[in-house]
Amino acid sequence: MNAYILRCKPHGFNREQEFLDGRISIGWPCGTSLANKSREEVAKTLAGRYADLSEISVSMVNLFVDMPANSIVLTPSISNKALIHIFKTTSVYQYDSDADQEDVGNPHYVTVELLKTVSRADLPPAVIRSLSGARKTLSQISQHYDLLDDYIVSGFEAESAPEVTCSGNKAEALNVLYELLASENETIRLNAAIAILNNEKN
Repeated sequence: MNAYILRCKPHGFNREQEFLDGRISIGWPCGTSLANKSREEVAKTLAGRYADLSEISVSMVNLFVDMPANSIVLTPSISNKALIHIFKTTSVYQYDSDADQEDVGNPHYVTVELLKTVSRADLPPAVIRSLSGARKTLSQISQHYDLLDDYIVSGFEAESAPEVTCSGNKAEALNVLYELLASENETIRLNAAIAILNNEKN
């Protein structure tokens, strides 16, 4: 079973509400559907539109195109960085030719059901660590699928999660640290990560 982290700013647009309305996407308008294409075919198609295409970008797009139904997808909120949206995919990859334009930039999508929006600090600790380290638009975290599935089935209660017991100032301080993990400053990111890890040990 599959699980992913997907950020909700495809093609540079904030599409958080669109995600919440049941349609997640990755951008990359390229003039055609990517369904049933191999990784090499996806790379060739994208290279025809994007001169500075990287292998990482190809891998992310290919990962999205191959995303199965019933996958779990975590999306950090843009409007409130302390929150994480949890989705379950209800379709495989779809293509919308009307959205395959630079000013829209959103032709590749998957339909989803929003299961719940939760505090980042309430997630299982291992998932929090993966979220903290995921810098790409799309990352696969299928190693945590069973953990996330148990978390969902249990009514979104994480076992042995020290963050769950946090309240007041400590919980607020942890949320600030998680926000700092998105800083452009490498030193700030490193110090925030160290502080979070130290908290988990205590």
